[in-house]
Amino acid sequence: MMRKNQLLPSFTILLLLLLAAFLIALSVGYTNSSFSDFMELIKGRADSSTLLIIGRIRLPRIVASMIGGASLSLAGLLLQTLTRNPLADSGILGINTGAGLVVAILVGLSSTIHPVLLAFTPLFAMLGGGLTIFLVYWLARKKLYGVHPTRLIITGVGISSMLSGIMVSIISSLDDFKMEYIVQWLSGRVNGGDWSSLTLYSPLLILVWVATFSRSRSLNIMNLNDQTAMALGLHLQKERLVTLVLATALGALSVVLVGNITFVGLIAGHITRRWLGNDHRITIPASMILGSLILLLADTIGRVLLVGTGIPTGIIVSMIGAPYFLYLLKQTQPS
Repeated sequence: MMRKNQLLPSFTILLLLLLAAFLIALSVGYTNSSFSDFMELIKGRADSSTLLIIGRIRLPRIVASMIGGASLSLAGLLLQTLTRNPLADSGILGINTGAGLVVAILVGLSSTIHPVLLAFTPLFAMLGGGLTIFLVYWLARKKLYGVHPTRLIITGVGISSMLSGIMVSIISSLDDFKMEYIVQWLSGRVNGGDWSSLTLYSPLLILVWVATFSRSRSLNIMNLNDQTAMALGLHLQKERLVTLVLATALGALSVVLVGNITFVGLIAGHITRRWLGNDHRITIPASMILGSLILLLADTIGRVLLVGTGIPTGIIVSMIGAPYFLYLLKQTQPS
């Protein structure tokens, strides 16, 4: 557990890194910009090209990456607390894929991608993510023995792979426009890079952030063994259900904004716990900052360094996260 006098330097480092990543992402691209261009945009004195490049293309994509990364990291942290397993993540447990499958079905059944459909997307995404994690939990559970964390992870990976296969079969019969739209979800391309999507989904995610932080004390107690938690007056089954609902909402809504991206929650949640301890009053904001940093850097690399390759953000994150997942899997001893 980190001492209190070390918390301020730690958060300062995280915030400075995030600020640096934000400025770099804002400055580089097909057309390089400067900080003064951004200030002119804030003051309302930017020319038309700066307004288009920074204000309407680059900045909303950056904000979407930061909000999506923070939400995915928080979902991962919640699931790691719930399962007491550092391998837990909304993508690995199938929440992201379940949400994406429901949206893929909606897009496939609709004649056009109508604004009304987009307005109800968060509700359907949460439903898909919720049904998926319920199925994973039910299949992983053994009567009288409960849920073994490793079995939960393996079941989640299997269900996620199965749902991805169903999505592939769905998109094979769609027209090119719908196919491209759904493939972006599957590969983890940032989809919420416009102000209308951000205005619609960001308030919902922020509400879930606030609700999650307000339950920090209960989450801290959940870190203890079941007997101790119940002795302290915690309604364990209720808190587990609430935690699962919050993690599902975060994962599903993030899919709407940034696509089906895995491993962000795994990496950010685990590193934050190892670095700052298990107090959720500290790890919640820290993991959100770290998750924003990871996804923003991955998106910037894909957008700038790998320009023309078509490699989406989710693939870049997976190139980092998959080896990290295997490392943790090797370090996790079966109980």
